[in-house]
Amino acid sequence: MNKIILDNYSINYQVFFKKNKHMYLRIENGEIIITCNQKVKIKAIEKFIYSKKTWILKHIKKEPMYLYNLENMCLWGEKFPVKINEKQKKYLEYKDNTFILNTNLIKKDLIEKFYKKCVLDKIEELLYRNNLFINIGIDINNIEVKSQLMKTRFGSCIKQKRIIKLNSILARFDPKYIEMVLSHELVHLIVNNHSKSFYIELKKLFPRYKDVSKELKKLMKNIYH
Repeated sequence: MNKIILDNYSINYQVFFKKNKHMYLRIENGEIIITCNQKVKIKAIEKFIYSKKTWILKHIKKEPMYLYNLENMCLWGEKFPVKINEKQKKYLEYKDNTFILNTNLIKKDLIEKFYKKCVLDKIEELLYRNNLFINIGIDINNIEVKSQLMKTRFGSCIKQKRIIKLNSILARFDPKYIEMVLSHELVHLIVNNHSKSFYIELKKLFPRYKDVSKELKKLMKNIYH
């Protein structure tokens, strides 16, 4: 499986070599499918994909995402194949870029449990990687972080109890979205409301907040539970 980056979207593409005189492109399950002559080089194929970028992104963004699709599963903005193994003891295992499921054990809440852990692990990574939190006066010590699937919110912050909660759906998207949401909730530890000062501090943490927030809202419109 090959990958190509189009406007920050990491997209898988497959090439099928036939006796075609011309090159053809289509979208299937969020992936680019190319058919072309076997003499065509990868460099030429990727140049052809770039030439169709606008059309590709338009169709990729419209394609619905099913949260519990057992044909492929998303993790941090990429799709990975699913294999079924009824003999394994674990209900779900992610290994070698493949999700392995025991469908005798798997349930939606167990799948979500996996994504919750991914979100919590990513929060911990982001908290201790970014010194900007300290620079703008955010104390990240003794913060309690939680994750759950939420239909209407990306995150929440209870300042008095120092609890930050992020939507487990974020583990399915590019990491920039969880970084944006986490930055938003962290700023609430020093600014309660969404005043002008709130967005001034947020911009210091995440300069592209406005654009990335719009992207995330558009992604959510294509989500099916």
